[in-house]
Amino acid sequence: MDDFVRHFGIDAKLLLAQAANFLLLLFILKRYAYGPLLKMMKTRKDEIAKGIQFTKDGEKKLAEIGALKEEALKKAHDESLGIVKKGEAVAEERKNEILRAAEQKTELIIEEARRRIREEEARMKDGVSAGAEELVRLAVTKVLGKIPADRRDAPLIREALEELKEATQKQ
Repeated sequence: MDDFVRHFGIDAKLLLAQAANFLLLLFILKRYAYGPLLKMMKTRKDEIAKGIQFTKDGEKKLAEIGALKEEALKKAHDESLGIVKKGEAVAEERKNEILRAAEQKTELIIEEARRRIREEEARMKDGVSAGAEELVRLAVTKVLGKIPADRRDAPLIREALEELKEATQKQ
């Protein structure tokens, strides 16, 4: 083996020094470069994992908020439809009240007009009766040629007028 070492030109002391230097360099790099570098990479990896988890949580919350928004919009829409329907019902009820009041007023006006017509007819009949009484008196006077006494004529005239009223009411 000595030949082998000499043939390749390997110096054992130098090889041992290089190995010691390599181990020393390895220790220094591991302690001051590789260790902090690994620690920094682990910290960065943890931060990235937290960021990814935060993003996933944010997406879930955003989806929940979107669902809540849709639900709130639907609820508001339903409430607005309910309010509109209630308003329409109130308007319809108010319209019906106004129509009923107008119909009642119309009925009152018609009834008042009918009452006035009946009163006017009664006054006209009374006027006609009074005029008819005078006409009957004149006719009787002409036929008999003399003026009958008021006492005798009054019951006859009233009876004739009653018959006239009954005849006109039947027609």
